[in-house]
This record gives sequence, C-alpha cells and structure tokens, in this order.
Amino acid sequence: MSKQLLAWLALMCLVMGAIGIALGWRASQAGKFGSSSERDYRMVPSSASAKWLKTFTLTERSGRLVGTEDLQGKVHITNFFFSTCPGPCMAQNKKFEDIQLEYGERGVQFLSISCDPEVDDPARLRTYAQKFQIKKESWWFLTGDLLYIQRIAAEVYQVPLDRQTHTERFLVTDKWGNLRGQFHWGEPAQLTDMKTLLDKLLVETSPPPAEPPPKAEVKKPEDDSEEEDVKKGSD
Repeated sequence: MSKQLLAWLALMCLVMGAIGIALGWRASQAGKFGSSSERDYRMVPSSASAKWLKTFTLTERSGRLVGTEDLQGKVHITNFFFSTCPGPCMAQNKKFEDIQLEYGERGVQFLSISCDPEVDDPARLRTYAQKFQIKKESWWFLTGDLLYIQRIAAEVYQVPLDRQTHTERFLVTDKWGNLRGQFHWGEPAQLTDMKTLLDKLLVETSPPPAEPPPKAEVKKPEDDSEEEDVKKGSD
C-alpha cells in the first residue's frame, strides 16, 4: 500500500472521528437544553388555533417550553426586545435587570420576548443573557414564531409588534393572568408607580372584581308632545 494511500486513509479517519465527536457533542447539548424544543423553537403550538389567544407557549433560552401555565399564581412583567438592537434594547433590559434584582426573589417572574426570533434562537439568547445578573430562574428570555409572537403581543398584552419593532413599556400581569398596567421604562415616575403596583399585586389573595359592562345610554325624547303624537298615531 502506497504512502499516499495510507496518508489519505489516516486523514479520512481523523475527519470521521471529528464528525463523530461533533455529532456526539451536539446530541449531548440537545439533551441538556431540551432537544426537540431547541431544534424546533419556531414551531407554533396547537393552542394558537384559538380565535383569540389567552394563553401561550414559547421556547426559553434553555430550550425549555414555558408559558402561561408556568405563570399561574405568579405576578409577572413582560417586555419585548431583540438581541441585535444597537442600544435602546440594552438600556431597556438593564432597567429590567434592576427591577428583577429587586423583585425576582420576591416571586415576580420576568419575561423578555424577542421580536426578531429568526435571529434570536435559544443559543443566541443564552449568550445574550450572560450580559445580565439573573436571580435563579426569575428571568426568562423567550423566542418562537414571529407571527405567533405578534399575536401574543396584540391579544395577550394589547400592544403592537413587528419584526425588530416593539413597545417600550413594561407590561404587568397579576397572579390570575389579568393585565394590570403598562409602564414606560424610560420614565422614572412610571417605574415608581409600577413598583407600587407590584407591591400591591404580591399581597393580593383574590382576583380583582370584573368590571361591569357599560350601561346603554337611553336617549330621552326632546319633545314630549311629539312622543305623545307618535303613541296616538300607533294606536
């Protein structure tokens, strides 16, 4: 056997070995970070067939599927962002971080949902999240299908959203899934009001009473004599 053939076979063995190691590492990472949800993070759940979303499920940076079922009984705050935003999103999430450090240990859950999910896959969000201090699991970074996230924004949180375009408000939801307030992250007075609301929501033991439907306005006739004439005519 020629030296060239031996060298070629040795090179092929090295390449195949490297591929095997790489595939093994990817498999171990998939198991670590949630396997199918890691690969298929942009899949839309069957619950999205509802005419109006009241619940949602998205993929967290860990690869785990999380959503409203995991938020039952928890006060939570939501914001929208994208990782390639040159400055405003980072400033917004730094403010989110401050509030998370204060309220995360008190049981408030924080949700940052990407509005550029084709770029912000779970792996990218894991890297992005390393820029912040996070109290245990109190801050989720979420991604999924863009159209589905647009529906979540509009139908669950009542705010508009498009690719790389989002509200600058923090959205506060109570333990029973009721949206209770929207606060601009760049307004100190609004953030103070938000903290006051959080303190209130954390000690609530029952949901707020449902608002009664608005009463129908009954118009009184301007001229009683005309009303009488109509009545007479109908007789």
